[in-house]
Amino acid sequence: MRRKHSAVGSDEAAAVRFAWWAAFFATLTLVAVLGLAKSAQALTVPAAGSPRLVGAPPPDDEFEDEAESSEDEGFEVEECETDEECEDEGLSEAPPECLLSSAEATVFAAAGKDQVRLQVRYRTAVPTNVSLDYGLHGGKGSLYLGGESKHFSSHGVLHLTRSLSEAQMAKVMAARNFTVRLRVPAAPGYCQAFFDHQLDIRRATPSGLSWQQSE
Repeated sequence: MRRKHSAVGSDEAAAVRFAWWAAFFATLTLVAVLGLAKSAQALTVPAAGSPRLVGAPPPDDEFEDEAESSEDEGFEVEECETDEECEDEGLSEAPPECLLSSAEATVFAAAGKDQVRLQVRYRTAVPTNVSLDYGLHGGKGSLYLGGESKHFSSHGVLHLTRSLSEAQMAKVMAARNFTVRLRVPAAPGYCQAFFDHQLDIRRATPSGLSWQQSE
C-alpha cells in the first residue's frame, strides 16, 4: 500500500511541475506577442492630415518678406459705368453661387518711382465683399506685397498701389511671376479654385514692366 501511494504522489508532483512550466511558457509567449504588437503600433505612420504626421512639410508661406508700409500706398475701386469699360471676354466664369463671376489681374511696375500696382478687373453675380493678397517669385527671391478687403459692386476695376524700398523693387523687377489670391467669405469653399491667379506673362511697358495671367 505504501508503494502505491508513493507512485500516485510522484505522478501528482510531475503533473504540477508540467502545469507550472506550461503556464510559465504561456506567460512568456503572451509578453512577446504584446511587445511585438506595441512595436508595430509605434512604427505605424499616421494617415495624411493627422497632426502627428512625422516629417510633414509646414504650410507654404508662399512669400518670404512683407512689404513695408508707406504713405504713398493707395487702394481704389473704380466702378464701370458701361459694360465696355469692364470688358472681360475670354475669362472663365465661376458658378453664380461663387458670387465673384470673373476677375482679371495685372501687375504694373514703375522702376523710376519704386512703385508696384495691382489692377483687378472684375464682375460679380451680386455685389459682395472680397479680400485679396498677392506676392511674387523670381530670381532675387520671393516677396509678399500685402492685401486688402473691399466691397465689390456688380463690375469694376480695383487698383492697389504700393511704394517699395530699393531692395524690394529689385525683387519686383526680377520677378518671374506673381500670385494673386482672392477670397469671397460668403462663397462656398470649392469656389477658391476660380479665385487664384498666376501672372506669368511678363511684358515691357513705357514705364517699366507688367505681368498678366495666361489665357
